[in-house]
Amino acid sequence: MERFAYSVRELVDKLAPEDDEEEKLKLLRQVRHWTNADLLTPLGEKNTGTGVSRKYGPDEVRKAAILRDLARFGLTVNKLEGMGEYLDDLAKDPSWRDAITNKEAVYLELFWSPDGAHAWSVARDEHLLAIMRPSWKPPRLKNSKIKLPDPNFTSAIVLSLNRIFSRLTL
Repeated sequence: MERFAYSVRELVDKLAPEDDEEEKLKLLRQVRHWTNADLLTPLGEKNTGTGVSRKYGPDEVRKAAILRDLARFGLTVNKLEGMGEYLDDLAKDPSWRDAITNKEAVYLELFWSPDGAHAWSVARDEHLLAIMRPSWKPPRLKNSKIKLPDPNFTSAIVLSLNRIFSRLTL
């Protein structure tokens, strides 16, 4: 059974149980930075005051694990603007629970074009990297609210949410 709330230190220990103290301190600073940038949402107040620890729910720990993987690719808070809100919405989607339970393969995909445009999407079973092929053309969708990624994207990162979540012990 999942615990309901984790302190910042407990969150870091969940993300990096094997890391040395120096790496954990670096990650602690990152978690605080992500929180201040609204990429992570603590339970209650964001600014708790001196001596009162922020608490994070299990899905925030999972979001932090995703952000940690993205940070390894050099993605800064500026490049991830809006990602916190996107992940909040994704956490309400059935695909999030499917990734947690490993019911179905779930991928988080991030795309960029040379002009700085970007898009995020979630795919089940097979990821959407087919759009990176030079021959890819967006299909014509009638009366659809689906927004397909721009065919001019030149870069992509694909994360397996199943594997990221399976590394956590919550």
